[in-house]
Amino acid sequence: MKKIFLVSLITMICMNSCGKINAETDNVKDLIAETTITTEVSSKEKNMFIFRNATKDEENEMRKLQYSGEWIYETGKAGEKEYALFLGKVMARFGRNDSLSEDWECMYSYPIAAEDENGNKYIIEIYHGSGGPSYSLPVENSGVDLAPYESAKDELVKYIEDAEPVDYEWESIYADIPARIKYIIKDGKVTVEDEIMDFDDLEF
Repeated sequence: MKKIFLVSLITMICMNSCGKINAETDNVKDLIAETTITTEVSSKEKNMFIFRNATKDEENEMRKLQYSGEWIYETGKAGEKEYALFLGKVMARFGRNDSLSEDWECMYSYPIAAEDENGNKYIIEIYHGSGGPSYSLPVENSGVDLAPYESAKDELVKYIEDAEPVDYEWESIYADIPARIKYIIKDGKVTVEDEIMDFDDLEF
């Protein structure tokens, strides 16, 4: 079998001086206090949710609603190395769960609970589908307010992307080509190994 690079093939189908009088010193203190308060408020605005793996009961509740998926990366904007890196970051944040599959088009699924400061929970699925890393949210007309789900999704994706990936190896099969694809992260370095297969050799 010949080894080839499949990224493009699969991807197709960002003071003044000290010692002043007390009145001026008080003004400076007030200014520092205001700046500190503003910084704290901004920090809270940027981190509205706490993320964790959803419980089984929470996942079951999620499955009662109709969810729809979207790719995290646009076609042509990322390839297999970015996909491998994303999985390493997901595992860094949420561990290695038992959903890992040898089927490239449904390689993993992570139901994540996003909890806000009021204790409201929004379940978001992070998964690998036919377009690579993806997220799933309730559809319109599902009877829930979609705005907090969208906010939680945006923050969750950034939370994952800001992580340092763990080391791992995982091999899957992209049946449509068909090809065997192996993701490897070692000491932060990403390697992708691709190998064309014969249809007769397909098995999961």
